Amino acid sequence: MKIYTLRRICVVCPECDLIFATSQVARMPAVSRDSKVEADLHRILPDSAVRAALLGTCPECFFTWWLSAFDQSPVLPQMAPDAPPVADSKKFGHAILTGRKSGVHALDTAVVALNGYWCAREEFQPGIKWLELASKDLEAALADDSWWGNRSRYSYILGEVLRLMGNFHGAVRYFNQVDRKSVLPKELVDHQIYQAKVGNDKPVLLPPHIIEAVFKLKSAESIQENTAINHPGLHPVNVPQVIV
Repeated sequence: MKIYTLRRICVVCPECDLIFATSQVARMPAVSRDSKVEADLHRILPDSAVRAALLGTCPECFFTWWLSAFDQSPVLPQMAPDAPPVADSKKFGHAILTGRKSGVHALDTAVVALNGYWCAREEFQPGIKWLELASKDLEAALADDSWWGNRSRYSYILGEVLRLMGNFHGAVRYFNQVDRKSVLPKELVDHQIYQAKVGNDKPVLLPPHIIEAVFKLKSAESIQENTAINHPGLHPVNVPQVIV
């Protein structure tokens, strides 16, 4: 049985030093062949609260970013004020505002926007505004030569975002920029090019063998990349990033 669990902890806001209580993901099963993974390479979570718990939001100054940016406090959760009651997907909107105010790279805010889209889907809300934000920041990030990383994979992600938005011409253009450096199965890229050419803007679930090809055989470096992407700090992009 795949069990996701949350727990209550106290953290310290890095902006105003307030100690407050928030939820933290205590257990998240590893991705497997049986996981529900879509063609934008994200795993569908069972509840939007799980994805929202990856962020912390200060009740005093509304500083919002990945929870790993907050130091944990030994204070008991029942002895501290609670994080504000913000809707799960809207937390990612606060994170984008915090990121822009803090001057993070467009790739960081693009990843936040993608998570906002996935969270909105998980709470059965429209996601088009999140896709628009993600596409804008992904394009800005790919136009910037100052960072190094798996640009080919992000070209694929942008192509998939544009396909979901109904921009099929743009989707094919970015899919055609994907090369072997993306470490993605050619079968997947070719399939999504076909979906764009036939005008399909619906989410596509990946079959088990494609999930295995995308997620298996993680090198130590790739594991470190994945940790950095899911819990990035507030700093300009200077490490390769992989969205999985």
